Amino acid sequence: MEANYNTGYKPGDWIKGKTRNDEWVHGYIESIESFNPLARVKVLFSDNKNFIGRTIRIDKKDIERQTVLTNYSEGELLNFIDLALSTRDEQWFMELTIKLKRKQNTLSFSKREKNN
Repeated sequence: MEANYNTGYKPGDWIKGKTRNDEWVHGYIESIESFNPLARVKVLFSDNKNFIGRTIRIDKKDIERQTVLTNYSEGELLNFIDLALSTRDEQWFMELTIKLKRKQNTLSFSKREKNN
């Protein structure tokens, strides 16, 4: 009987971790290998510049889930929109665009209040 290595991670989870060679990575899970202790991770930041932008396999025991932040600045939202476009994630793009419009409306409203 094969072991099931599903540890509660799922595609889209933001993670940080270390590779077998002790290289730091930060990114999100693209897929989970059900009967293998590995996760395929899209690397966005790393101390190994060769990993950035690539998908690598990391042992699930060497990663940890990151908390999801929700109060992003306008610049961060614009960066995420670029990422959503580059990954062709239409749903995420729409969610981010709505958040950006709300933030811009809030900012313009607070500027109008200060001027009155």
